[in-house]
Amino acid sequence: MKALKYRGAWDVTLDEVPDLHVTGDDDVVVEIAYCGICGTDLGIASGAYPVAVPGTTLGHEASGIVAEIGDAVTGLAVGDRVVINPTPYCGRCRMCRTQRINHCVNKLGTESGVSYDGAYAGRFRTTSGFIHPVPDHVSLRAAALTEPLSCVVAGARKLQPPGLTAHTFVIGAGPLGLLYTWVLSLRGLTPVVVEHSPARLAFARDRLPVGSAVYGSLAEARAKHFGDPDAPLDVVVDTTSHLLEELFPQMAHGGTYMSIGLKEKVAAIDTMLLADRSLSVIGSIDSLHGSFVEALHLITSGRVPAERLVSHVVPLEDYRTGFAALGCDLDARVFGPADQASCKVLVAPGGRHE
Repeated sequence: MKALKYRGAWDVTLDEVPDLHVTGDDDVVVEIAYCGICGTDLGIASGAYPVAVPGTTLGHEASGIVAEIGDAVTGLAVGDRVVINPTPYCGRCRMCRTQRINHCVNKLGTESGVSYDGAYAGRFRTTSGFIHPVPDHVSLRAAALTEPLSCVVAGARKLQPPGLTAHTFVIGAGPLGLLYTWVLSLRGLTPVVVEHSPARLAFARDRLPVGSAVYGSLAEARAKHFGDPDAPLDVVVDTTSHLLEELFPQMAHGGTYMSIGLKEKVAAIDTMLLADRSLSVIGSIDSLHGSFVEALHLITSGRVPAERLVSHVVPLEDYRTGFAALGCDLDARVFGPADQASCKVLVAPGGRHE
């Protein structure tokens, strides 16, 4: 089978590797239908987020068809349509025992697409506890967004807005930005999205929950949506990770700034304002207990229209095209803002399934 291997910064190759088969009684091998390109993958490939082990197959946002099961697996059968939770945890360390499974201290060697062979490949092997059936009425394309939505659900749990009237801003109209917009809307807020790329702004415009809107700048959002150029910033979800220093002094009293972007940026903030204005600065990454199941429910129930956020589906052989659609040009070795109408890009190792 083919697998997309990480060798080092800007060194990603599509290699022929042996097919995967079950090796343990609890193993499940999945024939991959779709695997979403994540910002983590772009950071790894470009060297901006150097966490992956060289030689690892990339990819972790995957859905597919069960190909093989171990002798002890129950509740699953060959041919089942499934989605994969790619973030195993030991359940024994202090982080896991205190509900922080996303920071399991024993995850080295288990993280899909980072230290364990991921899902940009024909097949993926895991254990039954991290496989979830997908109902027949839900496409495998939509199901592939369960993992990023799970991360959003985990982050949204941390946000404690001062009320449902809170002025809420999401910076960035990529997959996480739009998923945060939907999840916060389901919590009763009315997020406003800010996106500088005209192409991405156009793609997002008709994919927002009722009441939300997208603007080309924060100044435009404040002036047009709220009718006030100095409209307070009660809640800010920054998917770029670059705006803390700029926006911190503008945060409303009791406001919360959440950073979820995995891009290095050193920022200085005034700690007097932090205390005097009762501000919160928080970060979020990966899934927490129950967030994956909750995310799958939001997709299967139709409360989050996941498939509408898919902008591209490319064969595994065209992975360079998929990465470039998100601003990561592997040939030119350039990683910057997307300049086309892209959101979630799916790689299809076996061709389109639906």
